[in-house]
Amino acid sequence: MSSVATPEHWKDRYRVLVLELEDKERAWSSMETALRRAAVALGAAAMGQSQDLDASLEDVVAAVRNNAPIDELGNTLTALSATVVRLSAASRSDAAPEQAGSGTADEPADASAASALLSGILERLAAIEPLRSPVAELRRKFDSDVHGADWGPLLAGVADAVARVIAALQTQRSELEQFLEQVTVRLGQFDVWIDRQDAAAKSRKSESLDLEHTVQEQMVGLNREVDESSDLAVIKTKIQSRLDAIAAHLETFRKSEDRRRVEEESRTSELRNEVVKLRIRTDELAKLVDDQETRLMLDVLTQVHSRYAYELRLEEEYQRWVRHKHPLVYSIWDIDRFKSINDTYGHDAGDRLLQMIASLLSRHKRGEDFLARVGGEEFVLLLPMTTLAAGEQVAEKLRHIVESTRFHHRGRRERVTISCGLTEFREGDTPQTVYNRADEALYEAKQQGRNRCIAH
Repeated sequence: MSSVATPEHWKDRYRVLVLELEDKERAWSSMETALRRAAVALGAAAMGQSQDLDASLEDVVAAVRNNAPIDELGNTLTALSATVVRLSAASRSDAAPEQAGSGTADEPADASAASALLSGILERLAAIEPLRSPVAELRRKFDSDVHGADWGPLLAGVADAVARVIAALQTQRSELEQFLEQVTVRLGQFDVWIDRQDAAAKSRKSESLDLEHTVQEQMVGLNREVDESSDLAVIKTKIQSRLDAIAAHLETFRKSEDRRRVEEESRTSELRNEVVKLRIRTDELAKLVDDQETRLMLDVLTQVHSRYAYELRLEEEYQRWVRHKHPLVYSIWDIDRFKSINDTYGHDAGDRLLQMIASLLSRHKRGEDFLARVGGEEFVLLLPMTTLAAGEQVAEKLRHIVESTRFHHRGRRERVTISCGLTEFREGDTPQTVYNRADEALYEAKQQGRNRCIAH
């Protein structure tokens, strides 16, 4: 019985593992869906530049909306890149004679419009967690090296960055699918092993009964013959014959047992090897899942919680509030005049400022509070078990800490402030209604001169 219980134990464990991996796959699928939606929105934002560019963008949008495979999507992005480069080259060649003959400012104006469009695209892409690192590199090139006429290669780089992220997600999904297939195959092998063990047990039981029946039959026959015969020599001969028959059956049974033992040892060794292989692969996949979970839960730039982690925690806090009605405060924070710092000092300075603000909020918030960067220069701070009045006191303390801290960049000190809108969960609220109310309060704080906290 114990030999059968062990595979059942493994089988139950891997059923649980399969369910967990399916949850992870759904999370990765959600991320891919978000990237595809972002591609559609970016395509719409870039349309209207030229008929050729619009046609290429429409191909990309159609591929995304039709959930095209990664190869097909990659082909449309490559075609888009080629179109952008071609149009950029044509624009430079057409503009050269005009500048030589008349010195008009039309081309710089066109370049300014193109630069503004690309800047907006980069800002929107930077909000997507997996794209943040490649977009930061593109943004640095955009700030330092690229003039209006050279925006084509950068847009091609944006398309390549999106394609690489989607390809990475596809690779992770493929690895997960392959592992699940391996688990399914090995569980099937466990089933076969259990069936063989069961068949061997039934065979052993049958042969044991057969041996017992043979011995009993021979003993009954021997007793009968002894009773019926008075010749000692005849009795001895019959006894020997009966013993020989019993010995033959015992030898047959012993050989069957030896054969079964060898087969069971072989199957047990095979099963042990399969379990070791599966355990190694499970450890590898568990590390991959843990690494992916860490990347999803943390904002790469600021190292506070990401928007993905924020959405999970907000739902948890909301469900807890629905059940227990303990007070819960929602606050949204926005760095004042952040775009001005970006434009004045560059995006590297903006990134350092985001890191500084995130560090200040993270170090000075209360231990039970939850901080996340939800996009751009916006942060959300959830304050569980907190009334709105107490939440205002916490918010004012954090606002004052930021106001009192100076931002240093290349020897220059800048005063940085932050605004906050906050509210509490009330009867009939949903996460969306609470967000809307806090966002209105933040807008009011900005309208009243910034560097303040407004509660609604």
